[in-house]
Amino acid sequence: MKKSRVAIEKLAGSPPLAVNKLLARFPEIVRRLHDCKKVFIKINAVYFHPHLHTSLPLIESVVEYVRSIDSKKEIFLVENCSQGNFTRLCFTTIGLDGLARRLRLRCLFLDEEKSVRVTIGEGEREEKIRFPKILYDNLIVERKNSIYVNMPVLKAHCQTQMTAGIKNQMGLLYDIDKAKNHNRHLHQKLVNILKFIRPDFTLVDALKVLARGPMPPGRFAKDLLHEKDVIVGGEDVVAVDAVCARILGHEPVEIKHVALAAEQGLGVADLNSIEIEGEMPPCSEKIPWELNTHFPDSLRVVVGKGGACYEGCLGHLEQVIELLVNEKYSPNDFSSLPLTIVTGKGFEAGQIENLVEPVILLGECACKELHETLKNKYLQVDALNTCGRCDNIVACVARNMNVDVFDLSPLSRLEVYRQFLTGRLKGLRYTIPR
Repeated sequence: MKKSRVAIEKLAGSPPLAVNKLLARFPEIVRRLHDCKKVFIKINAVYFHPHLHTSLPLIESVVEYVRSIDSKKEIFLVENCSQGNFTRLCFTTIGLDGLARRLRLRCLFLDEEKSVRVTIGEGEREEKIRFPKILYDNLIVERKNSIYVNMPVLKAHCQTQMTAGIKNQMGLLYDIDKAKNHNRHLHQKLVNILKFIRPDFTLVDALKVLARGPMPPGRFAKDLLHEKDVIVGGEDVVAVDAVCARILGHEPVEIKHVALAAEQGLGVADLNSIEIEGEMPPCSEKIPWELNTHFPDSLRVVVGKGGACYEGCLGHLEQVIELLVNEKYSPNDFSSLPLTIVTGKGFEAGQIENLVEPVILLGECACKELHETLKNKYLQVDALNTCGRCDNIVACVARNMNVDVFDLSPLSRLEVYRQFLTGRLKGLRYTIPR
């Protein structure tokens, strides 16, 4: 059996040289870049802080490599950050819009694109979802004329253990469909997306690897970064992710979606069956994915004895609160603002006695079990009868904690509104959480 090949290149201060050396190891991809008409580059740009998104010099180096083959090649930068944010705003804040103008790229904000209906998964996990029409036409129907390059940034991730090539494809979906099965079935959902569409090549930014991700407040982010200074690439995205798992200090089998993808025949995850070209960066410890929280004492989270899906309600909740409390403020600023959040299932009677209002009832399980009870028992109850919807949680928690979501953006309120209105005119279907 032919081994999957994965290449590792040290950056050493020269992104163009590292990219050129890495891509030169894959002559079939170079040939495809010669022959194709369009190049779609799926980056990771879901948040503003440095090293939480794909490196701009790395993106530029890949673009310049393609331009060296054909200066007139049509190149798209693809992303859909959403989930309480919108892609146009992220591109502006990060500087990707300026990079795109300078390099003559087309920014493809998927949250503004028209969609087609497709099916992913099968059996009980089958989902009817919306998929961007421009990607469907070019990467499904007319794939021979286009090449799809996947460029994630490697991070530990509290809900999916890590984010690399497979997880980066979640950004191809619209918010409403990201939320479906964003629960204990999330790892299989990622595999189902991979079954539907696979990148031709995956190039991972593993320059500074984040622990306890994916989006810690800025004040904590720098202390969570681990210097690796490498890029990782290959045609088999499962094999690339397996190598990335090892860079994080974990065995590939420990990363559920990587193990599932290999089990279901989508690639190789056994490091003994992967031909690794280049040198692994040193790793003396496992880089943790569990989120560290810094919450005010006035906040209480009540979880049912039957548990709550960390991949859905509980994980989203902790990420949202961590940002709202610590991005521009500190836990002490909320000491006089009590808030109780109830989530999960299988509640015992004593768990819902003497709750301090206001109360947020979070998730389909909790709402089904407790909505009528809490509504009759307390005066201030917000019910969020959705799972996996980060934007809904942002709006509700921010309102109850008296936090202005505009404070999360480094741009002015006027500029955020300008970006939002421009997006709406172009087809943006989301709203600012308020």
